Amino acid sequence: MEQKVTENSQVESRASRFYQKSYKLLLIITMAMIIFSIAYLYYFDHKTGDFIKKDVTLTGGTSITVFDGNVSISALKAAMINQFPDLEIRGISDISTGKQTGVVFMTQADSNTTQTALEKYLGYKLTSANSSIEFTGATLSASFYAQLMSAIIASFLLMAWVVFMIFGESRKVKGIATAVTAFGVAIALRSVGWVVTSAVIAIAIGALIAAFSKNSSKKEKIAYLTGAAVLIAILYVYPVEYLTIPVLIALVVLYIMDSIPSFAVILSAFADIIMTVAAVDIAGMRISSAGIIAFLMLIGYSVDTDILLTSRLLRNKEGNVNHRLFGAFKTGITMTLTAIAAVGVSLLLTATLSDTLRQIFTIVLVGLLFDIFNTWLTNASMLKWYMEVKKIE
Repeated sequence: MEQKVTENSQVESRASRFYQKSYKLLLIITMAMIIFSIAYLYYFDHKTGDFIKKDVTLTGGTSITVFDGNVSISALKAAMINQFPDLEIRGISDISTGKQTGVVFMTQADSNTTQTALEKYLGYKLTSANSSIEFTGATLSASFYAQLMSAIIASFLLMAWVVFMIFGESRKVKGIATAVTAFGVAIALRSVGWVVTSAVIAIAIGALIAAFSKNSSKKEKIAYLTGAAVLIAILYVYPVEYLTIPVLIALVVLYIMDSIPSFAVILSAFADIIMTVAAVDIAGMRISSAGIIAFLMLIGYSVDTDILLTSRLLRNKEGNVNHRLFGAFKTGITMTLTAIAAVGVSLLLTATLSDTLRQIFTIVLVGLLFDIFNTWLTNASMLKWYMEVKKIE
């Protein structure tokens, strides 16, 4: 037992010495990857018109499921790809045997054209007994996609706000952040009446917290309360969708000015999302509504180990910084590897059975792998640098 403890101490000591010398270099590498991901998404958006490749559930089009296990997916695609350049085909398998029981034929073409071409290839008429046909209009799909993206923005804003409430330093700035975050969420989900009403209440509460903080002057009190009134008026009077970017910039500035640890957690979560999006774009995956939901799940997954790390380093005073960092790493990596194992097994079991589950598990798995990188290099390096500058032991 004593020998095992000694070996663990030696491993920790070597890791500590390496990290002490190299953590700034590691941070440069992670920043380069974040910049590359953003640049790639900009290029992809410029090239394709959007930063993800969407399937028919998000673009509109026809989805025909044919319950025929004898249809060859490769032969069908080869025969139809010229007529339907955006064609996507996937198989359906029996959950117990893994045997193919049908195919799903998806394209942006209208249902009549698609059905006629498919019947010609198969040599028989498609009926409700041997197939299922779904058509979604482009306008409806575009609206649904916009709503999902708004939900992601609102979720990320709220996640960032919760992190800042935990690790932020100034009560006054927390009040301002509450008001600005509520305004941003209301912008993203303006069509949902109760969200706007809740946001108005939150803006007022945030302004009151900021105004009546101990170090707020009379002029500041007037400014905060007036600012809250202006934000509420804007929500009800003007179209405010174009204010999303200014709101995000304002929040980033607040987080950096008041709490670098909070910003580090939020940056790591942001990096998890954009790196995962870039990876699935590079892989050529067509994202469905299920994929967007997977990104919503990833927002929650991505902050667990970051909060653990930040809490251990800033609030636990046992040992030095490197000792606490190594302890947090052992706990955090165990959590993440357990989640990766569970998601990986689920992906293997469902990959050929359900395209929805396959896409969800794939996105979450890729995001978890990036989370290891961003938590223990990006976030940890920023925190260590911050603690050195602040002389926090």
